[in-house]
Parts: sequence; C-alpha cells; structure tokens
Amino acid sequence: MFNSSHSFSLTRIQRSIFSSYWSLSVYFKLTEPILGIVRKQNENDSHFRYSEDMGKTRRDVNTDVCIVGAGPHGLAATLLFERIDPSIRVVVLDQSNEWLKSWKKQFRQAEIATLRSPIVHHPSPDSFALDDFVKREDFPLSGLPYNPPTTEAFEAFCSEIINTSSIDDPVVAIPRSIRCEGDYVIIDSHAKTIHARYLIIASNPQQVIIPQWAESIYHQTNLVQHSVEIDLANTNDIAGQKIVVIGGGLTAAHLTRSALDKGALVEMILRRPLQIRNFDTDPGWLGPKYLNNYYAETDAHRRIELAREARNGGSIPPWMRDSLVDYEKDGNLKIRESQEVTSAKLTSPDRYELSLSDGDRIDVDQVWLATGTHSSLHAMECLRPFLHDITFIDGFPVTNNSLRLCEEPIYVMGRSATFALGPSAGNLWGATRAARRIASDITGVELITNGS
Repeated sequence: MFNSSHSFSLTRIQRSIFSSYWSLSVYFKLTEPILGIVRKQNENDSHFRYSEDMGKTRRDVNTDVCIVGAGPHGLAATLLFERIDPSIRVVVLDQSNEWLKSWKKQFRQAEIATLRSPIVHHPSPDSFALDDFVKREDFPLSGLPYNPPTTEAFEAFCSEIINTSSIDDPVVAIPRSIRCEGDYVIIDSHAKTIHARYLIIASNPQQVIIPQWAESIYHQTNLVQHSVEIDLANTNDIAGQKIVVIGGGLTAAHLTRSALDKGALVEMILRRPLQIRNFDTDPGWLGPKYLNNYYAETDAHRRIELAREARNGGSIPPWMRDSLVDYEKDGNLKIRESQEVTSAKLTSPDRYELSLSDGDRIDVDQVWLATGTHSSLHAMECLRPFLHDITFIDGFPVTNNSLRLCEEPIYVMGRSATFALGPSAGNLWGATRAARRIASDITGVELITNGS
C-alpha cells in the first residue's frame, strides 16, 4: 500500500531545482517535460502509468486523481494539478456537469451580492488573479471594508479561469460505493466506474442542525424551513407575514434583510448577543500568528477545541450590523438577543406559536432556521467502510498533515480538513491550502506562487 512518507519524496535541492526549472518552463511554455525529470529520480514511481487491461467496459474510466465535488475546493485542486503537470489526469464527479453549480445556486437562493472573504482568496493558484481580473474587466467594487469581491465578479472570474484552462467539465455521477483493489481506488456510480490512483473528497458532506424544539415540527408543514432549503430569489409572497429567523450569523442576517425587503415583518432570535467581526475567523488564523501554535499542538482534542474557539459560532460584519439597525429603526425588525425558543405549537393550519425562554410568546407565519450545518463524512454512505478506524473529534476526522484520511489514498478538503489546516479550512483560503498539501503529497511538488 502507498506510503505517503516516501512516495514522490524530493530532497530540498531537488525541490529547489524543480522550482527554478518550473518557473522557466512556464515562461517558455514547456511544462510537460519537468515532472518527467523529477519522476525518473523515483524508481518506484508508477503512479501515472496504466495497465492496458484495466478498462473493461465503456463505463470504466481510468484516471490519476478522482475528485468528488465540483465546488470551489474541487476546482482549486483541479487547477493546481494542471499547473503542476498538465499530463496528470483528473476526473471530477458531481451532481452537475457544471463547475460551481451548487455554490452559485446557494448564493443566488440566499441573494448574497458580496463575498465575505478578501479578494485574494479564490480557487486560482495565483493569489492576485481575481484582483487583476476585476481591474482589467472594470467590475464595480463592493465598496465594503477590506474590499471583498462581488458575487458577480467572483463568478465571472471563475468562469474565465475554467474556460482558459484545459480542465474537463465535471462528470455527472454520484458515488454509490468505494473500494480499493491493488493500487487503485474504485468508485462506482450509476453512470461510471472510476479507477483512480487517488481519491479526494471535496464535496463538503454535511448535515443540517435542527434545534431540539423544532425536530417534531420540521417539515411537518411548509412553515418551518432550514436556510439550505430557502430560495429567496423565488420567494415573493411574504409581504405582511411575520417571520422568525433563528440564528445570529451572516446567513441569518441575509435571510432577515431579504425578508424585510420583500415586505415581511421579522424577528431574529439569538442565543447570545450579536457577534460583530469582519471575518468569520480572525485573519491571524490565515498565517503564522495563530497557526504556528496550532500546528505545534500535539493534543488532537485541544486542536479541535482551538478551532472551535476561533470560529466561535456565527457572526456578522459591522456593515451588516449597521444595515440591521436601520431596519430596526423603521420598526419592521426586532432582534431578540440572548433568547431561545423553548417550544412551538401549531395554532392553525398556517400559523405557529413560539414560546421563548423569557416567557414571551410569538405568533408567526413562518420559521426560518439559520442554525448551520456540521461537517459529516458519515453523510457519505459510500465512504463509511473507510471510517471505522478513523478518530473523529466533534465530527472532524483526525487526518495526517497531507489531509490523507486513512491508509488508502483518500484525501479530504473543506471543513473535514479542520484538524490539519485550522478553523478556516472550509473557507476559500482553505481550498487553496488543502489543494497544495494534497498535490504536494501526491506529486512531490510544492508549488509556491505569488502572494503565498
């Protein structure tokens, strides 16, 4: 079985030579020969060779790397493999044959016009590529502190880097089973059978969090919905309705503003006071300020505890807080901080009564749960055979530093990489960092780009 400690290993001198050679090759557009030179130094390298008898049917697909998930994390990994060596075969599986389709749908449904992440975080290997694109194409700036990109600019940028690359469109396939045979991971789906040297889970498997008081009524009627189900773009018949939004993070704030803009009366209910932060984690968690101590922590439970403390639940940036205050002044919004719902009962076919921890009762037309999700690899049934011997802490798998999940060549990205990367693993920053670690482990090449 593959051992990540020695496969594709490079000495510091070899890595330095490769880095210099790669820079020249990009200039002269001679990328393909480079990894050939590096590979010859590893006599056991067979990771990019195929047996002629592997493909048995037209449904079988042979590849070096299979990535499950065509979102920002899967895109970041695919683009990085192409940058390192265009000859590396990558097959991406997703519910759609369109890159970022689920991501775009979520932003459209939540009517999110601006990202929260700074403009240097995106799927491209080049940190300043999005900023350069926005300036070159003359996209309007968001006008918000720290100049996060608009959703429109981000989507247009991603379309450009996809279209100007040689990466393939995702294959429409949902993995039904995963097994290992010899040096290959076999991924079976309704459409294809993929034979891959390496498998990367970049689909962010998760489960919604439903408060205990809402479990009995969730989906009992259409009056209680989780944020992942709400399509604000097609919700136009709520004028005059009383809507309660449960939660105090940015998703809750977006739901609240959109409902108010559509003429609803809204009450936000938060378990604690509003948390005001520019970003969901302190910028110190994106560099050595906090990460050096985090990586030095050898106690796995303490690591996860540090990551949870760093995220510290939902928060909103100051500009969003100011916007909500304006709605409060108009009398259409009431924010109930340090309150919880204790029970709910249906008082008519289309109305609920919520009982609160302070004794108040509220009659409502709809309840929107912005209570978040938690990362859960167990949500992928096909992955469960590999999870029995893995340590999980608060739902996060304990991976190695290369984000390898187990002895088999299976890697994780997104929030599942929190143990190794830190509290920002699920963000766009985490997408590029995870891609680098995994690609380095597989190819032996650690690519350093501008802005790194």
